Amino acid sequence: MEGSEVLRGFTIERILSSDERTKYISVLGRYSGQDGRSVVILRRRHFEQSTLPRLLSPETHAELHFRNDIYAKYTGMIPQDLGEVSIDIINPATDKHISKYEDQTYHMVVETPEVYKLIVRPYIDSIPASRIQWVYNILEKKAEADRLIFEDADPETGFLMHPDLKWDERQIEALYCIAMVKRRDIKSLRDLRRHHLPLLHNILKNGCKALSMKYGISAEDLRVFCHYQPSYYHLHVHFVHIRCDIGMGMAIGKAHLLSDIIGNIELLKDYYARCTLEMSLGEKDPLAARIMTHLPWLRELGYQQEFYPE
Repeated sequence: MEGSEVLRGFTIERILSSDERTKYISVLGRYSGQDGRSVVILRRRHFEQSTLPRLLSPETHAELHFRNDIYAKYTGMIPQDLGEVSIDIINPATDKHISKYEDQTYHMVVETPEVYKLIVRPYIDSIPASRIQWVYNILEKKAEADRLIFEDADPETGFLMHPDLKWDERQIEALYCIAMVKRRDIKSLRDLRRHHLPLLHNILKNGCKALSMKYGISAEDLRVFCHYQPSYYHLHVHFVHIRCDIGMGMAIGKAHLLSDIIGNIELLKDYYARCTLEMSLGEKDPLAARIMTHLPWLRELGYQQEFYPE
């Protein structure tokens, strides 16, 4: 579907989440005649300096709500071509997609190496490869090739960098880019070992360099990190402007600075195979359900976990 057809036949089931501060809303629904559900994310575009003369002119029709001494409140109808909304669509959406965008209660979960081996890794391995076909499309340049910022083609230490869908590539202080590794055998930071250090150093060094060359941003103005748990299991690194607020995506229990990851592995070659990781999981995350299901069995093995109060 293209252009005005993209939302034809879409029926809203319910609102997953909304944020008045960031002018963001995510909606769950279905397309008529299609199996499965879809997630649609709407974001208001930011105001650009170049559009201000038109916005602050008679082209903007203002309707008065109230006036009180020196204060007045209006509703403005801005020129149609300046009222853009960013629309992201996931179709069909998996349960993990839905839980990612849905308001829910989060808890801190302690993942020992044993829990990773017995519960988390089997969960990761059970996910069909088709779920990340879109990643392979990017790596093979079958999709989003026109959005490519940087590529290192080395099969062992190479990666591709693209703007994340959350960034419209207009406001530098909202910069959000993703580096995807060429290798397909690294699911998450749990798989990282000392022999991966050249890859990690390359991403950190050349990723920052590429963004400096293209956008004029310095490494000191970037947060560079991995998520755990990630939203998809193919190693990727987030490059985000330090003034960009992405909420829980940068919170403790989710974001791990790439420089810290490198330092940990330099100290202990198999650090991420041995360490215990505390992470935040939403109650509706499919992985959370697996952990809850196995808690009685794990407690018999002496494992303590306070995911849900009993």
